Amino acid sequence: MSDAPDYLMAHAKRTLLEARTLPPGPMKFWLRRIGGIYHLLAKQGAYSNIEFLNDYRAVKQVEHDLRRRS
Repeated sequence: MSDAPDYLMAHAKRTLLEARTLPPGPMKFWLRRIGGIYHLLAKQGAYSNIEFLNDYRAVKQVEHDLRRRS
């Protein structure tokens, strides 16, 4: 993983795969949404736009808070 889009895509895949293993509920719902956001950020990052980093930090914080709550 050499650049940001690859890193973000790996986060998206990991988050979506984890969501698939969960039973239906709020945790699955939010992990799928977070994975989708990571995927969009990866696509934005492929265009060498560095403004997506602030969005990435916000999503990472939400994911961290969600995991800490459950």
